Amino acid sequence: MILNSTEIKAIEQKEFKLRKNSFSLMQSAGEKCADYISRKISKNKELLVVCGPGNNGGDGFIIGNSLLNKGFNVKIFLILPLKYKKNDNYKAFKKLDSEVLNLKDLHKELKKKTKPIIIDCIFGTGLNKNVSSSIKNIITEINKKKAFIFSIDLPTGISSDNGQIMGAAIKAKLTLALHCKKIGHVLFPGVYFSGLIKVLDIGIRKSLNKIVDNRIKENNPNLWINKRFPWKKYNSHKYSRGRVYIYGSLKNYIGASLLSSSAAIRCGAGSVTIIANKDTIDKYNHRFFSLLKIEINSKEELKDLLSYSSITSFLIGPGAGVNQETIENTKLISKYISNVVIDADAITSFAKNPKELFSILDKNKIITPHEGEFNRIFSDLKNVKNKIEKSVKAAKKANCILVFKGPDTIIASPDGKVCVNTISTEELAVIGSGDVLSGIITSLVGKNKMSAFDGACAGVWLHSYAARMIKKGLIAEDIIKNLPKVLEQLAKKYN
Repeated sequence: MILNSTEIKAIEQKEFKLRKNSFSLMQSAGEKCADYISRKISKNKELLVVCGPGNNGGDGFIIGNSLLNKGFNVKIFLILPLKYKKNDNYKAFKKLDSEVLNLKDLHKELKKKTKPIIIDCIFGTGLNKNVSSSIKNIITEINKKKAFIFSIDLPTGISSDNGQIMGAAIKAKLTLALHCKKIGHVLFPGVYFSGLIKVLDIGIRKSLNKIVDNRIKENNPNLWINKRFPWKKYNSHKYSRGRVYIYGSLKNYIGASLLSSSAAIRCGAGSVTIIANKDTIDKYNHRFFSLLKIEINSKEELKDLLSYSSITSFLIGPGAGVNQETIENTKLISKYISNVVIDADAITSFAKNPKELFSILDKNKIITPHEGEFNRIFSDLKNVKNKIEKSVKAAKKANCILVFKGPDTIIASPDGKVCVNTISTEELAVIGSGDVLSGIITSLVGKNKMSAFDGACAGVWLHSYAARMIKKGLIAEDIIKNLPKVLEQLAKKYN
């Protein structure tokens, strides 16, 4: 479950009413955080607990006090004054058993040639405006220290609702998310600034999660593994596992469709057929013997093929060319084939008339734009800061499954379902990785196979997981090579 600030606040307010007080929840949160931190660090380390003026600071006071009582060397800093003496954070402040230092003291502390552990409790989910210049300066100093930083709930400076940087942000090594992840934890750049994320149960009743209509899920196999994932069975044969067709690339770009084809046949398809013209078919014959190839040289020949062939799913886009021919072929394929993945050049070809693309889409069609392609066909949405909101609006507008690629890939459906992929790696920023992804997704969907939404979620996860096996220097072919390893690990756990 991934919530925005309004949703988590509603759950907390309900919990307060059931408890008949709010401070006990702050007490629980602070103590749970302190317990976790105390298990991860040694007592000879110096701890700097940096607190702000709100509830996140209140959590910090309790964390600092608890760690002091556990025998740790702790310094507590309050870097902005507390305004209201009736609030829970003031109550936590009054319970402190130690001296509280100020902003000037923190500046002095950070200039020392020491290596402390920093616990960031300045601002949490309540931040709704850019941080002040004084806070921006201290964030810069904290980041320059290159210490191990625990952030409580969210790294200071990250918006909980869209993951954006509010002027400046602390780069945490580990973030302790209270009760659940927030949108700011999973969207870029918030996902980067959060580091490793650990969700802590702070005592909020799980039954209260039902009071919010949250449809955002974090991508993982439990969401889709039992929804017709195409395992090979003892009685499988090549055609029972699906016939994938891929529209071939331009003469000088056949590498794109070869990557897609290789990924498709590794993952979930029994046969993969490349449609190529007379100028390119020999290039495919010499490169990839596992592929079937069909020579098509005209729209009429393509129409005949689509009318009479048993095609499970179709991919068009990688290396296809940005031109009118690609537009016409995409329209024709979408007319005859239910499950179609539209990627790359096939998306960009409709940039001048996106409505023409939207008119051929439905719940079985999948489009897979990266940010540049997205902005070309959804130009009216490019200024929406929240990528989840942007994706939901785009999926509804296009009436199809959207895979909005990036370091925080979003899978969205027209009915508002959202899945956020959080296991990506920066190594995927390399040419050809998108072609591999579209091939994987195409192999998973179709009649008697996964739905477009589930297949897209599964494909994105498989793609990311295979890429994460390569620490540095990844090329697109590495993802394909690692797919058998990923499938083997999945089978051991789920099949």
